[in-house]
Amino acid sequence: MRRDFAPILFGLFITALLSGTFVIAGLKAGITPGISPLVILCAWGLFAKRAAGQGGSRFLNMAQVAGSAGMAVTAGVIFTAPVVQIVYRQKGLEVPPVDLWTLIILSLAGSLIGFGFVGLATKKFLIDPTLPAPEAHACETMIRSAVLERSARPKMGRSLFAALGAGAAATLCTKMGALAGSFAVFRETRNDHDFAFRLPLDALLIGIGGLLTLPTALLVFTGAMIRMGGEWGMSGLLPESIWKTERFLATTGAQMEQTMRWAGGATMLVAVLFSLVKFFGLKKLQSEPLPESEAEILTVDHSMRSKLLGSIVVGIVILLAWLFSTAGVGLFSLLSAFTILVMAMLMTCLGAILSLQIGSSASPVSGTIFVTTLALCVAALVAGHTQVEDVLILTPLMVGACVAVCAANDSSQDYKTMQLSGLRVQDGFLAQILGLAVGSVVVPIVLLVADNAWGLGSEALPAPQGKMFATLVTGLLLEQNLPWWPIFAGLGLGALAVLLEIGAHKKGLMLPAMALAVGIYLPGAIGTGILLGALFRFAAEARHKRQTNESILTAAGLITGSALLELVLGVTILFGFEEHRLELFHDAPDATALVGICGIGLLIYLNSRRDSTRP
Repeated sequence: MRRDFAPILFGLFITALLSGTFVIAGLKAGITPGISPLVILCAWGLFAKRAAGQGGSRFLNMAQVAGSAGMAVTAGVIFTAPVVQIVYRQKGLEVPPVDLWTLIILSLAGSLIGFGFVGLATKKFLIDPTLPAPEAHACETMIRSAVLERSARPKMGRSLFAALGAGAAATLCTKMGALAGSFAVFRETRNDHDFAFRLPLDALLIGIGGLLTLPTALLVFTGAMIRMGGEWGMSGLLPESIWKTERFLATTGAQMEQTMRWAGGATMLVAVLFSLVKFFGLKKLQSEPLPESEAEILTVDHSMRSKLLGSIVVGIVILLAWLFSTAGVGLFSLLSAFTILVMAMLMTCLGAILSLQIGSSASPVSGTIFVTTLALCVAALVAGHTQVEDVLILTPLMVGACVAVCAANDSSQDYKTMQLSGLRVQDGFLAQILGLAVGSVVVPIVLLVADNAWGLGSEALPAPQGKMFATLVTGLLLEQNLPWWPIFAGLGLGALAVLLEIGAHKKGLMLPAMALAVGIYLPGAIGTGILLGALFRFAAEARHKRQTNESILTAAGLITGSALLELVLGVTILFGFEEHRLELFHDAPDATALVGICGIGLLIYLNSRRDSTRP
């Protein structure tokens, strides 16, 4: 373990830096990127000689595990913690401050629970042939390229480094206004509402698409089209239409986008339940016995399994101790405790599945928390706790559950990278839990600073995910008023997606129901951007019908470059820089976005077209 001291120490420093600085960016954008490729790049750049020497692969893997763990806490906290401030602000009440110690305690509890569950189920997750782990393959390709002799490496300048620059430049240019953020293919004004179908200039999304298979990307895009179609249809409804009454499409204060979120959340619920049924063995995995070397990589010692179980127990004890000390012992606290324990166990498994299915950058963690929040609100309704003060109890429980899901999301991908690199997965457990512990302290502190400076849920820090959960809590718990028709429609779409997956599986195809649910649940631009990346890659790979090293490195570079630019901005914002000051240009024509998209697409195409196995 002594040989891992340096990479783990470096990873902890990186995770403190990244998890803290991405708090601001995440609160603004409502999404956090997968940063494992960025951590690998930083470790490779700073320790090039160590990475190229003996044990270089292990060094980079350990740095990656520790360095990306804190980001799981960032996503878990910023998606849910602002609900308190947003709900109180919407109700016109005095907004309570961020409860620092509660967030630290619940973040740590969630980290221990997520870490323990994924560790215990490591083998089952990592041998599942239906989970392609696209970002883990990208990370493994980066690590393998770093440790190879220079003459044996893929063309790094034209792939990874060119994409790194392109991702950062495209992101910076859109923020400066030099390039439009999207190209409008279709635009229409209906009843004073502007509707448009746009192709986004987003290096992160296009890079994610470059890692996914075309069928998966098409499913995500199909979900996005369903979402856009629903928004288009609602925009044509007249104000006096019966469909705009609360009984059908709207809750108090809800907008069209939020209505489609309800439909997407219901679709996600069905896909979640189906994924859990598969995972827990009602549908047995059909796989060949593992080779001895592979089995050794995935084996978790009995003593380590005891520690992982202890981690879960300690996390649960911390969570329950906080709950009962805050809410007392009664029907409300007992129902809440039972609900959060069940949901935490189920959703952590799902978080790991999602990461290995479509990658952590595109993983709809908020969809799993949508289901958890729904269950907590129902428990509170049963107990008769429907006052705004009850949000102060439910929100920290949501934070703990969300951190657990995000920890599972990150660790499963990191462990898969270790497996692909031929390293024993158990060796990464210490780095993972240490990184989570650092994030559990750093992220709440930065959130407190951000709230004091700008206010959570304000125009400066809109916290889009927090607003979505706040709408759910307000509509279901405080007002008992839900848009049932979108929910019923979403449940039907979820059932169709499950039937499609089952039918495709019988024909040897993988069409995951979760991919369609992701497209409906997340903003439509995400599905469109992902499809663009997949199409550019597919067009080039048609001749050799497999993904090349340069293709993977290009996609990883785009994701890393975009994340790196956001990191730099996050650091400057912490020191008082206002992001809107970057807007040096105004009203860039839509065509400039198309130029940027084609430029990134050409980079993906050229590198995907090259078969690096040939001289």
